[in-house]
Amino acid sequence: MGKINHSRVILGGIIAGILINILEYLVHDVILKGQHAETMKGLGRTMPEGGSTIAVWFVYGFLWAFVAIWLYAAIRPRFGPGPKTAVCAAFTAWFFGPFLSGIAMWNMTILPLSPLEMALELVAFIIAVLGGAALYREAA
Repeated sequence: MGKINHSRVILGGIIAGILINILEYLVHDVILKGQHAETMKGLGRTMPEGGSTIAVWFVYGFLWAFVAIWLYAAIRPRFGPGPKTAVCAAFTAWFFGPFLSGIAMWNMTILPLSPLEMALELVAFIIAVLGGAALYREAA
């Protein structure tokens, strides 16, 4: 079992970060924009906008991507290289990110549960990790 190739984790993380930021934009600012606006209206709030909000989500996307590709690299020796392992890493990252936080927000009655949002997030995570994991190679 070799060591994790950190330069490939960074490269894969950059690609996964670009992909997740594009996909998250499509999910939240295109597909679900109306749903989010209605939810916030029901809470008596408006959707936060502006450079600082975008910057936080952009950085969050890249941090998530690096962790997800590192997870792929960490489980790859046990599960083998390839898409199946990338999907396992993406599912795990999705489960401990959007899924559990969505359940927590719903349980605290802060936000409604959105199965569509959960499903779109999972698809976005899978695509991003598949893209980043495709560049990963074990260290020599």
